[in-house]
Amino acid sequence: MTVRGATPDDLPALTVTLAEAFADDPVWSWMVPERGRHERLRRIFGALLAHALPRGQVTTTPDCRAVAMWSAPGQWKLPPASMVRAAPPMVRGAGVRLPRLLRRLDEIEKTHDRQPPRHWYLEFIGTAAGARGQGHGAALLAEAFARFDGVPVYLESSNPRNLPFYRRHGFEVTGAVPVTSGPPQWMLWRR
Repeated sequence: MTVRGATPDDLPALTVTLAEAFADDPVWSWMVPERGRHERLRRIFGALLAHALPRGQVTTTPDCRAVAMWSAPGQWKLPPASMVRAAPPMVRGAGVRLPRLLRRLDEIEKTHDRQPPRHWYLEFIGTAAGARGQGHGAALLAEAFARFDGVPVYLESSNPRNLPFYRRHGFEVTGAVPVTSGPPQWMLWRR
């Protein structure tokens, strides 16, 4: 399966893919209201992808039905200017659940701060509903692992159904993200 670098022209299709991929995710369902969830998720992921695409660390399949968003070692924190640009779509996307979203993102960031510094960070990986189970996610990971030349990879998983997939690709659950409320999230490492 072919994997390529995503371009700004791919942004609309990639936002749809990530919105589909996370529509029934336990944590995202808790953070984003059910009414209009697909459009809300498109706004949120659109803002995050708009920051990630220029950095050249977003990969996709030729049809944009699977996407992975990466941060290089030491580059995972969102710069203040990017946070300001992302704020309006995040507010509109989360609506009345904005406090939940902000609290969870803060808990994730604090947990990530305590991890060993040199690693690639898999911010998001998702496959559109109709393309699941066809090897797209595996292809995205294989391409990235070949590029990373043995550097460890870190991620947080918000869906327990995905843990076996990550284990098959060499990840190990190393603990749970300490959260004050809402569904659990797991920390995973591939050494």
